Amino acid sequence: MKFTLADAHARQLSRKQVAQLFARPNLLRLAFLDEKGRPMVHPVWYYYSRGKFYFATDRNGRKAGALRKNPDVYFLVDENPSGEPPLGVRGRGTAKVIDDSKYATRVTRRCVKRYLGTTKSKSAKMVIAMGPDSCVVEVTPSAMASWKF
Repeated sequence: MKFTLADAHARQLSRKQVAQLFARPNLLRLAFLDEKGRPMVHPVWYYYSRGKFYFATDRNGRKAGALRKNPDVYFLVDENPSGEPPLGVRGRGTAKVIDDSKYATRVTRRCVKRYLGTTKSKSAKMVIAMGPDSCVVEVTPSAMASWKF
């Protein structure tokens, strides 16, 4: 995979810094084309493992439908910590939609734990209950660029 500097006026993140960024519960902003070819950007809860981003979404929703039709995506994970300069990673990739409710429930549970810190709260249980009606989207990056100002 190609890994480059995103902005000539910034510094590139090291692989360790990228791993640390992906380990924190920031949103993955996923850009894709809808069914009519119009651009869309959706923020999603995700986790990153073995060189891929994973998230669950409604099996019959617009996101899943659009990604089944055209798997080309652009993504962004960034943050601007209080008192520190902004940093992030953006890139291109390919999305694979997997219709497996058990897998989707596992991915949903993992994301709930990551973002809410627990699977026991009322909110957590409500989100986990959506797992059986979801599918998994695996995004495999083909190129990534990072920056830190």
